[in-house]
Amino acid sequence: MDLDVVTKMLKMTYSFELWDKLLELSDSLYKRVQNLYENQQGTSDQYLKPSRHLAYYYGYSLLMKGLAYKELEHYGEALRCIDQYADLSWFQPLDEEALQEIRYYKFISEPNRLEVLLLSGESDILPHYVEFLLRNPKEVLPGLMSILKTANKFSLNIDHVLTLFSGQISDLLHSSSQGVIDTAYLHNFLLGIIKYKIAHADYNAAIDYTLRLLTSTDKTENDKYYKQAIVYFESLRPFASPEQVDTFHLHIANIMERVVI
Repeated sequence: MDLDVVTKMLKMTYSFELWDKLLELSDSLYKRVQNLYENQQGTSDQYLKPSRHLAYYYGYSLLMKGLAYKELEHYGEALRCIDQYADLSWFQPLDEEALQEIRYYKFISEPNRLEVLLLSGESDILPHYVEFLLRNPKEVLPGLMSILKTANKFSLNIDHVLTLFSGQISDLLHSSSQGVIDTAYLHNFLLGIIKYKIAHADYNAAIDYTLRLLTSTDKTENDKYYKQAIVYFESLRPFASPEQVDTFHLHIANIMERVVI
């Protein structure tokens, strides 16, 4: 199978949170790249090139495998994957295209390592992680997801972090991106912040985020998260304002109009 097809399958599998399948596909991609690399090194003939340098696919297989291990809370295995793609300087041919991929994986290994350490309970590295996110705005969304997950897992107060990144959070909530990974990030972020706001008795905010999750998952037809949004709203209904209840009823009325009985 084409390497680009496998990478697309990995992205879809990640979005569906099928972690065991993600491990399987990551291993498959890793073995395919190894086979191509060995054949490339052992012959002077031009091999069939995928759309990007082999270093990209090699690093991507390890990146996705590490993400799967992280989600399964196998943090030691996740760190071993990160260590592998953090230094790909041995990859040949070491041309500019390869160097660009190698630099990317070295860069992304830093926040990914901090993220795994944070999730494993090393909460003292949170300031360092926040500093990294401030220097690298593109990493804020996945970073906030991990920070929220850590806060919910270890009962931490991260209000100061949410305030610090309030602008980026607002941009996220109003983003029109329909990408598979971006949408998965958004839904996970919303679930994380709903749980956090409930834990800290900020029910008004929790309901607002629940309504956003309801709308977004309806548009993307994410049945799993849509059901969770419904359950969260019903559990929070006693704390809802009349306006929030009206918004929910309006949404349900819209759904009823689209359902053929």
